[in-house]
Amino acid sequence: MAHVNSFIRIPLLALRHKLSPLPRIGILDEDRIQLRVWPNDIDFNFHLNNSRYLTAMDYGRMHLLARTGVLDYVLGKRWMPLVGTVWITYRRSLPFMAKFCMANRLICWDERWFYIEQTFIGRDGLAAIGLVKGLFRDSRAGVNIPPQQVIDAVMPGAVSPELPANILIWNSITRDKLLAGEEISC
Repeated sequence: MAHVNSFIRIPLLALRHKLSPLPRIGILDEDRIQLRVWPNDIDFNFHLNNSRYLTAMDYGRMHLLARTGVLDYVLGKRWMPLVGTVWITYRRSLPFMAKFCMANRLICWDERWFYIEQTFIGRDGLAAIGLVKGLFRDSRAGVNIPPQQVIDAVMPGAVSPELPANILIWNSITRDKLLAGEEISC
């Protein structure tokens, strides 16, 4: 899924959406997609490899961006999406050839970051849940784009829900670890 996802599947999603737009959803609505664990997704335990979850999450975020109208806007501006932090917890395995659902939703945003929740649901229930902190960058100008600017382009007047306590704690932990990491050298 990794190379296929990055170099074929995501660009094909963008092209498909350009030719025949996906049904539009609201900026805070949940987007669900159906996927399957393929042979190139498994590890020695014959279940979805932990790195493939992250690859699937990339695709899920692009699908969500397409459905909310954000993808068209940012592609038009030639901005690139960047991930700042990913947190994921694995609950149950997704075995070889299993079908699963991935639910993607924008939780909130602040002055710099979008916060997205991505949930993997298999036949036996919750398989994994992840949080992603990401932004858009105008690489030509060398600046990060304020999330509210993106939101206003697709849903004028929308206001972010308050940042949940778990996001505030996550940000604090990340900030502490990054500051401590500044002192590390090899």
